[in-house]
Amino acid sequence: MTTHWKDIVGFDRGFSVQADVITQSIDGVSLNLLWEEFIEAQSLWNETRNSVAALFTFNTTESNDVIRLDGTASDFERASEFGAPKTLRAPLDGYHVGFPFDWWDGRVGFTKRFLRNANAVQIREQHLAALAADNHLLFREIMTAISTPIQPTRWKNAEGADIYSLYAGASDDRPPTYLGKTFSANHNHFFVSGATAIDGQDLADLIESVQEHGHGLRDSNDRIVIYVHPDEAKVIRGFRAGVAGSPWDFIPATDAPAYLTDQTIVGEAPGPQFHGLPIFGSYGDALLTESYLMPSKYVIALATGGPGSRRNPLAFREHRQAESRGLLLQPGTERYPLVGATYERGFGVAVRNRGAAAVMQIKASGSFQAPIFP
Repeated sequence: MTTHWKDIVGFDRGFSVQADVITQSIDGVSLNLLWEEFIEAQSLWNETRNSVAALFTFNTTESNDVIRLDGTASDFERASEFGAPKTLRAPLDGYHVGFPFDWWDGRVGFTKRFLRNANAVQIREQHLAALAADNHLLFREIMTAISTPIQPTRWKNAEGADIYSLYAGASDDRPPTYLGKTFSANHNHFFVSGATAIDGQDLADLIESVQEHGHGLRDSNDRIVIYVHPDEAKVIRGFRAGVAGSPWDFIPATDAPAYLTDQTIVGEAPGPQFHGLPIFGSYGDALLTESYLMPSKYVIALATGGPGSRRNPLAFREHRQAESRGLLLQPGTERYPLVGATYERGFGVAVRNRGAAAVMQIKASGSFQAPIFP
């Protein structure tokens, strides 16, 4: 008796036959040309990492860095005719902040069956889906790292260095002195507003909490960016100085819809973009951006020195080998590399400049609860 398996043919039975060599999409586009196109797109994608990642992080391949603490200050003394002057010594006290590293991967439907029946547009759509997934991964991990308090127990990276959050009220969370201003232990950059709706003083408090550590000041070439959900953005657009305790006016961006007013703007209105990040207005020293990816009832204020600046709050750790950085498209094992190809990215995100950002939850009472990013 002969048994037939209709779905097992050619290569699937252990034999390579002509029908199994897939050389082009169903509409005649070479798969090798598509592969080269995807690789070129990967290179451009990695050069222009999304605006949030570039503005909020700096790149590193190190597993940790040293944060300076206050030490005994050195000073000159009155000179005398006899004797040697005392030795000056810069304080070397500090602690190590660790940066994690993990590999992330995923497959898209580049199977032989898919490639046999897909046209070039459908194949490109799968590639664009992978780019979108990578963008979402970066955004989620960056925003989670900046908005999640770590205390009292900190976890460690693979090299054994402690991973820190923004100041979270731990007993050893004591920022260094800045311009003579000292800070006590249990310093905290995770706030609860004390009301069910955002107001102008909330934004002012966030701005001050960053600037008092020397971040987000104009003379340091930093800029504070405040990130909100559109629900909060609607309220912020109505802020006026002296109304409901608001210290400043909301100023709409230059591309805002036309409106009537009997007021005169003193100074310049903010532009519609800041290093690729859409801006809907400004408030005091801060630029304002909104996104549905930001959970409602949360506000994040952070100082950025520009794309990739070491003054940015987060470290973005990548692999020491240059060829292992960025989003990678790994070829399959067959003659045509799209078959069985996978996408990979190795990175880790953690706070390095602990005073360069602050987070507020908009609620009447209770303790701060970290937001969850979809």
